[in-house]
Amino acid sequence: MLDSIKKWAASLIHRNDEVGFDGLTVIWIHGANQSGLSFQYLRSLTRFKKELVVEYDTSDKFHNNLETLSKEIHQARGPYFIIGHSLGGLYALHLTKYLDIAGAVSISTPFAGSWTADWARFFVPTYQLFRDVGRRSTPIKEAQNIELKVDWTQIVSTKGNVPYHGGQNDGVCTIKSMKSRKDMELIEVSHTHFEVMCSDMVAEIILDRYKKVCIKQMK
Repeated sequence: MLDSIKKWAASLIHRNDEVGFDGLTVIWIHGANQSGLSFQYLRSLTRFKKELVVEYDTSDKFHNNLETLSKEIHQARGPYFIIGHSLGGLYALHLTKYLDIAGAVSISTPFAGSWTADWARFFVPTYQLFRDVGRRSTPIKEAQNIELKVDWTQIVSTKGNVPYHGGQNDGVCTIKSMKSRKDMELIEVSHTHFEVMCSDMVAEIILDRYKKVCIKQMK
Protein backbone atom coordinates (compact mmCIF):
# COMPACT_ATOMS: atom_id res chain seq x y z
CA MET A 1 0.00 0.00 0.00
CA LEU A 2 2.80 2.41 0.89
CA ASP A 3 4.59 1.74 -2.41
CA SER A 4 1.43 2.45 -4.40
CA ILE A 5 0.90 5.78 -2.61
CA LYS A 6 4.55 6.75 -3.20
CA LYS A 7 4.14 5.97 -6.92
CA TRP A 8 0.95 8.04 -6.97
CA ALA A 9 2.75 10.97 -5.30
CA ALA A 10 5.52 10.86 -7.90
CA SER A 11 3.01 10.82 -10.77
CA LEU A 12 1.04 13.66 -9.16
CA ILE A 13 4.14 15.84 -9.01
CA HIS A 14 4.82 15.16 -12.69
CA ARG A 15 1.24 16.00 -13.72
CA ASN A 16 1.11 19.07 -11.51
CA ASP A 17 4.31 20.47 -13.03
CA GLU A 18 2.53 20.46 -16.38
CA VAL A 19 -0.43 22.48 -15.11
CA GLY A 20 1.46 24.93 -12.90
CA PHE A 21 0.85 23.25 -9.55
CA ASP A 22 3.87 21.51 -8.11
CA GLY A 23 2.39 20.39 -4.83
CA LEU A 24 2.26 21.83 -1.36
CA THR A 25 5.30 22.79 0.68
CA VAL A 26 5.57 20.26 3.50
CA ILE A 27 6.68 21.60 6.88
CA TRP A 28 8.05 19.22 9.50
CA ILE A 29 7.91 20.36 13.16
CA HIS A 30 9.56 18.11 15.73
CA GLY A 31 8.50 17.37 19.29
CA ALA A 32 9.83 18.71 22.58
CA ASN A 33 13.55 18.21 23.24
CA GLN A 34 14.02 16.64 19.83
CA SER A 35 15.23 17.90 16.47
CA GLY A 36 14.47 17.50 12.81
CA LEU A 37 16.48 14.27 12.84
CA SER A 38 13.52 12.60 14.52
CA PHE A 39 11.72 12.70 11.14
CA GLN A 40 14.53 11.02 9.23
CA TYR A 41 12.73 7.69 8.76
CA LEU A 42 9.37 9.19 7.81
CA ARG A 43 11.06 11.56 5.36
CA SER A 44 12.92 8.66 3.77
CA LEU A 45 9.56 7.05 2.97
CA THR A 46 7.55 10.11 1.97
CA ARG A 47 10.20 11.94 -0.11
CA PHE A 48 8.21 15.12 -0.72
CA LYS A 49 9.42 17.35 -3.54
CA LYS A 50 9.19 20.54 -1.49
CA GLU A 51 9.77 20.34 2.23
CA LEU A 52 11.22 22.34 5.08
CA VAL A 53 12.36 20.95 8.43
CA VAL A 54 12.16 23.69 11.04
CA GLU A 55 13.78 23.80 14.46
CA TYR A 56 12.94 25.43 17.79
CA ASP A 57 14.39 25.44 21.30
CA THR A 58 12.14 23.84 23.92
CA SER A 59 13.83 25.89 26.63
CA ASP A 60 12.51 29.10 25.04
CA LYS A 61 8.97 30.38 25.63
CA PHE A 62 6.24 28.97 23.40
CA HIS A 63 5.25 32.25 21.77
CA ASN A 64 8.88 33.18 21.09
CA ASN A 65 9.29 29.89 19.24
CA LEU A 66 5.99 30.39 17.45
CA GLU A 67 7.15 33.75 16.09
CA THR A 68 10.49 32.26 14.99
CA LEU A 69 8.79 29.33 13.25
CA SER A 70 6.30 31.59 11.50
CA LYS A 71 9.06 33.80 10.09
CA GLU A 72 11.14 30.85 8.92
CA ILE A 73 8.23 29.11 7.23
CA HIS A 74 7.18 32.34 5.50
CA GLN A 75 10.44 32.18 3.54
CA ALA A 76 9.17 29.08 1.74
CA ARG A 77 6.32 29.34 -0.73
CA GLY A 78 2.89 28.33 0.51
CA PRO A 79 0.32 26.97 0.81
CA TYR A 80 1.67 24.52 3.34
CA PHE A 81 1.00 21.00 4.53
CA ILE A 82 2.28 20.67 8.10
CA ILE A 83 3.39 17.53 9.92
CA GLY A 84 3.98 18.00 13.64
CA HIS A 85 4.97 15.47 16.27
CA SER A 86 3.83 15.94 19.88
CA LEU A 87 4.50 19.59 20.84
CA GLY A 88 5.14 20.22 17.14
CA GLY A 89 1.47 19.55 16.48
CA LEU A 90 0.51 22.25 18.98
CA TYR A 91 2.77 24.71 17.17
CA ALA A 92 1.17 23.64 13.88
CA LEU A 93 -2.30 24.41 15.23
CA HIS A 94 -1.22 27.89 16.38
CA LEU A 95 0.43 28.53 13.02
CA THR A 96 -2.95 28.28 11.28
CA LYS A 97 -3.49 31.81 12.59
CA TYR A 98 -0.54 33.18 10.62
CA LEU A 99 0.15 30.95 7.61
CA ASP A 100 -1.69 29.66 4.54
CA ILE A 101 -2.03 26.08 5.75
CA ALA A 102 -4.01 23.77 3.49
CA GLY A 103 -3.86 20.66 5.68
CA ALA A 104 -1.96 18.94 8.45
CA VAL A 105 -1.14 15.70 10.19
CA SER A 106 -0.34 15.90 13.87
CA ILE A 107 1.22 12.91 15.59
CA SER A 108 0.68 12.15 19.29
CA THR A 109 -0.13 15.77 20.14
CA PRO A 110 -1.70 16.49 23.56
CA PHE A 111 -4.08 19.24 22.46
CA ALA A 112 -5.74 19.39 25.89
CA GLY A 113 -2.41 19.67 27.68
CA SER A 114 -0.51 17.45 30.07
CA TRP A 115 -1.68 16.40 33.53
CA THR A 116 1.90 15.38 34.29
CA ALA A 117 3.19 18.88 33.52
CA ASP A 118 0.66 20.33 35.98
CA TRP A 119 2.24 18.60 38.96
CA ALA A 120 5.80 18.31 37.65
CA ARG A 121 6.18 22.09 37.41
CA PHE A 122 5.99 22.27 41.22
CA PHE A 123 9.16 20.18 41.40
CA VAL A 124 10.93 21.92 38.49
CA PRO A 125 9.33 25.39 38.37
CA THR A 126 11.90 26.84 35.98
CA TYR A 127 11.40 24.19 33.27
CA GLN A 128 9.74 26.04 30.40
CA LEU A 129 8.15 22.96 28.80
CA PHE A 130 6.03 22.26 31.89
CA ARG A 131 4.81 25.86 31.81
CA ASP A 132 3.87 25.59 28.14
CA VAL A 133 1.99 22.28 28.07
CA GLY A 134 0.09 22.18 31.37
CA ARG A 135 -3.65 21.85 30.99
CA ARG A 136 -4.18 25.46 32.06
CA SER A 137 -1.19 26.92 30.25
CA THR A 138 -1.66 29.85 27.90
CA PRO A 139 -0.71 27.92 24.71
CA ILE A 140 -3.18 25.14 25.54
CA LYS A 141 -6.03 27.49 26.44
CA GLU A 142 -5.45 29.61 23.34
CA ALA A 143 -5.37 26.50 21.16
CA GLN A 144 -8.82 25.50 22.39
CA ASN A 145 -10.19 28.71 20.87
CA ILE A 146 -8.65 28.10 17.45
CA GLU A 147 -11.30 27.15 14.91
CA LEU A 148 -9.97 24.77 12.29
CA LYS A 149 -10.94 25.43 8.69
CA VAL A 150 -8.58 22.93 7.03
CA ASP A 151 -8.35 19.15 6.76
CA TRP A 152 -6.53 17.87 9.83
CA THR A 153 -5.68 14.33 10.87
CA GLN A 154 -4.50 13.54 14.38
CA ILE A 155 -2.63 10.24 14.80
CA VAL A 156 -3.29 8.91 18.30
CA SER A 157 -0.64 6.57 19.69
CA THR A 158 -2.20 4.10 22.13
CA LYS A 159 0.62 1.80 23.26
CA GLY A 160 3.11 2.14 26.12
CA ASN A 161 0.93 2.96 29.11
CA VAL A 162 2.82 4.11 32.23
CA PRO A 163 1.16 4.63 35.64
CA TYR A 164 1.98 8.26 36.42
CA HIS A 165 0.49 10.21 33.49
CA GLY A 166 -3.06 10.60 34.79
CA GLY A 167 -4.85 8.13 32.54
CA GLN A 168 -4.27 5.74 29.66
CA ASN A 169 -1.31 7.04 27.70
CA ASP A 170 1.38 6.32 25.09
CA GLY A 171 4.23 6.69 27.58
CA VAL A 172 4.21 10.49 27.32
CA CYS A 173 0.73 11.86 26.50
CA THR A 174 -2.70 10.73 27.61
CA ILE A 175 -5.03 9.34 24.99
CA LYS A 176 -7.77 11.60 26.35
CA SER A 177 -5.68 14.69 25.60
CA MET A 178 -4.72 13.42 22.15
CA LYS A 179 -8.40 12.79 21.31
CA SER A 180 -9.73 16.03 22.80
CA ARG A 181 -10.33 17.86 19.50
CA LYS A 182 -13.66 17.12 17.84
CA ASP A 183 -12.80 18.94 14.61
CA MET A 184 -10.02 16.54 13.55
CA GLU A 185 -9.96 13.11 12.00
CA LEU A 186 -8.61 10.75 14.68
CA ILE A 187 -6.67 7.64 13.73
CA GLU A 188 -5.45 5.29 16.47
CA VAL A 189 -2.21 3.38 15.95
CA SER A 190 -0.80 0.74 18.31
CA HIS A 191 2.53 2.51 18.83
CA THR A 192 4.25 4.32 21.68
CA HIS A 193 4.91 8.05 21.61
CA PHE A 194 8.23 7.51 19.85
CA GLU A 195 7.51 4.36 17.81
CA VAL A 196 5.24 6.51 15.64
CA MET A 197 8.37 8.16 14.25
CA CYS A 198 9.61 4.93 12.68
CA SER A 199 6.28 3.55 11.48
CA ASP A 200 5.42 2.59 7.89
CA MET A 201 1.76 2.97 8.84
CA VAL A 202 2.26 6.59 9.90
CA ALA A 203 4.11 7.33 6.65
CA GLU A 204 1.22 5.81 4.70
CA ILE A 205 -1.31 8.00 6.52
CA ILE A 206 0.78 11.12 5.88
CA LEU A 207 1.08 10.39 2.16
CA ASP A 208 -2.62 9.61 1.81
CA ARG A 209 -3.73 12.80 3.57
CA TYR A 210 -1.24 14.88 1.57
CA LYS A 211 -2.71 13.37 -1.59
CA LYS A 212 -6.26 14.32 -0.59
CA VAL A 213 -5.30 17.90 0.24
CA CYS A 214 -3.42 18.28 -3.05
CA ILE A 215 -6.46 17.10 -4.98
CA LYS A 216 -8.61 19.72 -3.20
CA GLN A 217 -6.09 22.43 -4.05
CA MET A 218 -6.25 21.57 -7.74
CA LYS A 219 -10.03 21.90 -7.94
